[in-house]
Amino acid sequence: MANTEKLVIKAINRPHGADEEKLLEWFCAVFDLSGSGNLEPEILKEIAGSSINGIGVTSMELKEKLETPRSTVIYHLNRFIYSGIVIRKGRRYYLRSNDMASTMEELQSEILHEFNRLIDFAQRLDQMIEEDMHGRREKRRR
Repeated sequence: MANTEKLVIKAINRPHGADEEKLLEWFCAVFDLSGSGNLEPEILKEIAGSSINGIGVTSMELKEKLETPRSTVIYHLNRFIYSGIVIRKGRRYYLRSNDMASTMEELQSEILHEFNRLIDFAQRLDQMIEEDMHGRREKRRR
Protein backbone atom coordinates (compact mmCIF):
# COMPACT_ATOMS: atom_id res chain seq x y z
CA MET A 1 0.00 0.00 0.00
CA ALA A 2 1.35 3.43 -0.86
CA ASN A 3 2.30 5.75 2.00
CA THR A 4 -0.53 8.11 1.08
CA GLU A 5 -3.32 5.55 1.29
CA LYS A 6 -5.44 5.13 4.36
CA LEU A 7 -8.08 2.47 4.37
CA VAL A 8 -10.95 2.79 6.80
CA ILE A 9 -13.60 0.11 6.69
CA LYS A 10 -16.68 0.35 8.86
CA ALA A 11 -18.83 -2.67 9.63
CA ILE A 12 -22.19 -1.51 8.35
CA ASN A 13 -24.96 -3.92 7.45
CA ARG A 14 -25.64 -4.00 3.74
CA PRO A 15 -29.18 -2.85 2.95
CA HIS A 16 -31.43 -5.71 1.85
CA GLY A 17 -33.11 -5.43 -1.51
CA ALA A 18 -31.64 -1.99 -2.01
CA ASP A 19 -31.46 -0.22 -5.32
CA GLU A 20 -28.23 0.98 -6.95
CA GLU A 21 -28.36 4.35 -5.19
CA LYS A 22 -28.72 2.82 -1.72
CA LEU A 23 -25.92 0.31 -2.42
CA LEU A 24 -23.60 3.09 -3.56
CA GLU A 25 -24.43 5.08 -0.42
CA TRP A 26 -23.73 1.97 1.69
CA PHE A 27 -20.41 1.35 -0.09
CA CYS A 28 -19.28 4.93 0.50
CA ALA A 29 -20.33 4.71 4.15
CA VAL A 30 -18.38 1.45 4.61
CA PHE A 31 -15.23 3.21 3.34
CA ASP A 32 -16.00 6.28 5.47
CA LEU A 33 -16.40 8.41 2.35
CA SER A 34 -19.91 9.66 3.06
CA GLY A 35 -20.44 13.32 3.59
CA SER A 36 -23.45 15.40 4.40
CA GLY A 37 -24.86 15.16 0.90
CA ASN A 38 -25.30 12.46 -1.68
CA LEU A 39 -22.35 13.56 -3.81
CA GLU A 40 -19.91 10.72 -3.04
CA PRO A 41 -22.09 7.91 -4.46
CA GLU A 42 -22.66 9.94 -7.62
CA ILE A 43 -18.95 10.60 -8.05
CA LEU A 44 -18.16 6.94 -7.49
CA LYS A 45 -20.79 5.88 -10.01
CA GLU A 46 -19.36 8.22 -12.64
CA ILE A 47 -15.78 7.07 -12.00
CA ALA A 48 -16.77 3.39 -12.06
CA GLY A 49 -18.72 3.82 -15.29
CA SER A 50 -15.91 5.69 -17.02
CA SER A 51 -13.31 3.21 -15.74
CA ILE A 52 -15.22 0.23 -17.10
CA ASN A 53 -15.23 1.99 -20.47
CA GLY A 54 -11.50 2.72 -20.07
CA ILE A 55 -11.81 6.47 -20.50
CA GLY A 56 -11.75 7.85 -16.96
CA VAL A 57 -13.34 11.14 -16.03
CA THR A 58 -12.00 14.64 -15.38
CA SER A 59 -12.91 16.90 -12.50
CA MET A 60 -14.45 19.32 -15.00
CA GLU A 61 -16.67 16.59 -16.44
CA LEU A 62 -17.81 15.69 -12.94
CA LYS A 63 -18.37 19.37 -12.09
CA GLU A 64 -20.64 19.78 -15.10
CA LYS A 65 -22.44 16.46 -14.75
CA LEU A 66 -23.11 16.89 -11.03
CA GLU A 67 -23.58 20.68 -11.13
CA THR A 68 -21.19 21.05 -8.23
CA PRO A 69 -18.31 23.47 -7.71
CA ARG A 70 -15.05 22.03 -9.04
CA SER A 71 -13.33 22.59 -5.69
CA THR A 72 -15.92 20.36 -4.03
CA VAL A 73 -15.49 17.69 -6.70
CA ILE A 74 -11.70 17.77 -6.28
CA TYR A 75 -12.04 17.52 -2.50
CA HIS A 76 -14.07 14.32 -2.86
CA LEU A 77 -11.81 12.94 -5.58
CA ASN A 78 -8.84 13.38 -3.26
CA ARG A 79 -10.69 11.47 -0.54
CA PHE A 80 -11.31 8.60 -2.97
CA ILE A 81 -7.62 8.66 -3.96
CA TYR A 82 -6.52 8.73 -0.32
CA SER A 83 -8.70 5.68 0.37
CA GLY A 84 -6.96 3.77 -2.42
CA ILE A 85 -10.11 3.22 -4.47
CA VAL A 86 -9.38 5.81 -7.16
CA ILE A 87 -6.20 6.76 -9.02
CA ARG A 88 -5.35 9.75 -11.15
CA LYS A 89 -3.65 9.46 -14.52
CA GLY A 90 -2.93 12.87 -15.97
CA ARG A 91 -6.16 14.84 -15.68
CA ARG A 92 -8.39 11.76 -15.56
CA TYR A 93 -9.62 9.75 -12.60
CA TYR A 94 -10.15 5.99 -12.68
CA LEU A 95 -10.88 3.15 -10.34
CA ARG A 96 -7.55 1.62 -9.32
CA SER A 97 -8.53 -1.38 -11.49
CA ASN A 98 -10.90 -1.85 -14.43
CA ASP A 99 -13.99 -2.46 -12.31
CA MET A 100 -15.19 -2.40 -8.71
CA ALA A 101 -14.68 -6.13 -8.09
CA SER A 102 -11.07 -6.00 -9.31
CA THR A 103 -10.48 -2.83 -7.30
CA MET A 104 -11.70 -4.57 -4.13
CA GLU A 105 -9.53 -7.61 -4.91
CA GLU A 106 -6.46 -5.38 -5.27
CA LEU A 107 -7.22 -3.63 -1.98
CA GLN A 108 -7.73 -6.99 -0.29
CA SER A 109 -4.39 -8.22 -1.59
CA GLU A 110 -2.61 -5.10 -0.33
CA ILE A 111 -4.31 -5.34 3.05
CA LEU A 112 -3.25 -8.97 3.42
CA HIS A 113 0.30 -8.05 2.44
CA GLU A 114 0.39 -5.26 5.03
CA PHE A 115 -1.05 -7.52 7.72
CA ASN A 116 1.57 -10.17 6.95
CA ARG A 117 4.23 -7.50 7.44
CA LEU A 118 2.59 -6.50 10.73
CA ILE A 119 2.52 -10.12 11.88
CA ASP A 120 6.24 -10.47 11.07
CA PHE A 121 6.94 -7.33 13.06
CA ALA A 122 4.78 -8.52 15.97
CA GLN A 123 6.63 -11.84 16.08
CA ARG A 124 10.00 -10.06 16.14
CA LEU A 125 8.76 -7.69 18.81
CA ASP A 126 7.48 -10.59 20.93
CA GLN A 127 10.88 -12.25 20.60
CA MET A 128 12.73 -9.07 21.56
CA ILE A 129 10.49 -8.54 24.58
CA GLU A 130 10.91 -12.16 25.65
CA GLU A 131 14.69 -11.89 25.34
CA ASP A 132 14.64 -8.62 27.27
CA MET A 133 12.51 -10.15 30.03
CA HIS A 134 14.80 -13.19 30.15
CA GLY A 135 17.83 -10.88 30.44
CA ARG A 136 16.19 -8.98 33.30
CA ARG A 137 15.46 -12.22 35.17
CA GLU A 138 19.08 -13.32 34.74
CA LYS A 139 20.30 -10.00 36.15
CA ARG A 140 18.06 -10.34 39.21
CA ARG A 141 19.37 -13.84 39.90
CA ARG A 142 22.96 -12.59 40.08
